[in-house]
Amino acid sequence: MDLTALRVKIVALRGERHRLEDKLMAKPGEMLSGPLVERYAPCGKPNCRCKKKGSKGHGPYYYAQIKIKGAYTNIYLGRNQELIEQARRYSEYIKDLARLRQINKEIDKLLEKLNRSKLRKKVK
Repeated sequence: MDLTALRVKIVALRGERHRLEDKLMAKPGEMLSGPLVERYAPCGKPNCRCKKKGSKGHGPYYYAQIKIKGAYTNIYLGRNQELIEQARRYSEYIKDLARLRQINKEIDKLLEKLNRSKLRKKVK
């Protein structure tokens, strides 16, 4: 990759990083302290559609995966849309935070390449 391409890539990543930082710092509303988990489950009726091959089962049933006393547990959220939305916001927040870390690593690698390309090969 030539120097111009490296610089263009770094600028693009910095722009994405800036947008993510703004999004992460904006007030997202309340969040549950665990990601949203969607589950489907079969019922106990022998002739129900959920027993057919390829069926996911009934659902979705929403849970928040929360750490209590060092162990993760799933808390059933029922049909409470407010709690579901809070867990969904947390999941999105964590995903964006992971992307921000990935961007920082990519920028670091590109800056290292840029630095290596600027170093003199021989000293006279």
